[in-house]
Amino acid sequence: MTLNRTIRTRPRNGVAISDVLSAVLVSELVAPSQELWLVTGWVSDIPVIENRTGEFSAIAEDLDANALILSDVLAHLTMQGTLVNVAVREDRHNDVFLETIRRRCDKQWLSVFSSPDLHEKVLCGDDWLLKGSMNFTWNGLNLHEESIELVVDRTEAAKSRLEFGVRWRTA
Repeated sequence: MTLNRTIRTRPRNGVAISDVLSAVLVSELVAPSQELWLVTGWVSDIPVIENRTGEFSAIAEDLDANALILSDVLAHLTMQGTLVNVAVREDRHNDVFLETIRRRCDKQWLSVFSSPDLHEKVLCGDDWLLKGSMNFTWNGLNLHEESIELVVDRTEAAKSRLEFGVRWRTA
């Protein structure tokens, strides 16, 4: 069974892409994928899981109690044995985030790729993918009008991971 959900946001309509992103990342913390791909033109170490009341503390006790940022989640996943692949545009904006994950993640479970022309935006686990117009930045989550599609389908996710692997690992 395939589940597709498209979410379009505008700053005025109150629909929060951050809720969808948080849900998929919480699912990863509970049941980590074998392989995760983050492919994006621009990325920042943004808060991705709100945890002020501590409701998620039991699933990742080593993570901050107030808000989990993207590098926290990726580092935690590499420590759990998830192969985390990050592909970004060659841009100075991304350098701080890349330095952070290289420092925090288990290096045997982290691969970083870059391209001067990358503009695609996808986050993909074992049986789901989140794709659309949103960069993984504060503006992408909170400011810009964006459209993302959540696809829950093991076959579609596998196709995307295979395509990314061929594209990035064999380049």
